[in-house]
Amino acid sequence: MELYKHALTTVLEDLIIIGAGGLGREVAAMVKSSFSDVYRVMGYVDDSVAEGTLIGGNKVLGNIDWLNNYNNEVSIVMAIGSPTSKQQIKQRINKPDVSYPNLIHPGARLHAEDETKIGEGNIITDGCILTTSIVIGDFNLINLSCTVGHDTQIGDYNSIMPGVNISGFTKLKDQVYVGTGAMLINGAVLGDKCVVGAGAVVTTNIPSGKTYVGIPAKEINHGR
Repeated sequence: MELYKHALTTVLEDLIIIGAGGLGREVAAMVKSSFSDVYRVMGYVDDSVAEGTLIGGNKVLGNIDWLNNYNNEVSIVMAIGSPTSKQQIKQRINKPDVSYPNLIHPGARLHAEDETKIGEGNIITDGCILTTSIVIGDFNLINLSCTVGHDTQIGDYNSIMPGVNISGFTKLKDQVYVGTGAMLINGAVLGDKCVVGAGAVVTTNIPSGKTYVGIPAKEINHGR
């Protein structure tokens, strides 16, 4: 499991950020401030922004087709907030010589690194605290100042927004979106592609594909 990368030489790895929106700019700033001895940000890849557009000092290099035709080895970070979009974009990448490093901010605290299992392509930002016996899959975002309690399991392609508190023995399956400031109480299971609204307090399991909001969190009835 590779949590942090420290350069042993002066050769920097090329890094492409997928997504030129606000999250992409935040990731670029994080790389510049905390990983400049490891990575050189080449620029962004984005289907919806014109090639050559300058965003925060980095150019949009092209779209996903451009990336698939790029000849050199490169590291990629998925700076996409929407879990579904993130998964769909990853499926479109067929370039063989790529890697998906974990970007874990030095200001994030992992209390039991040897008991924490982390896949690939994850972003864990400043101020996050992860305690012990935590399993994290691939391509997850854990945004600013989140807490993740003991024995929590986080699947793939989840997006956890700033200030979320996840209690112990909680399980997030795949493509879950948890809004800013939400609280997940001990033992809750969040099904695939469910959404938790900002500030919600989840006290029960959430079925796949459902949206829960409020205190305590209840399902939104779209039929009314």
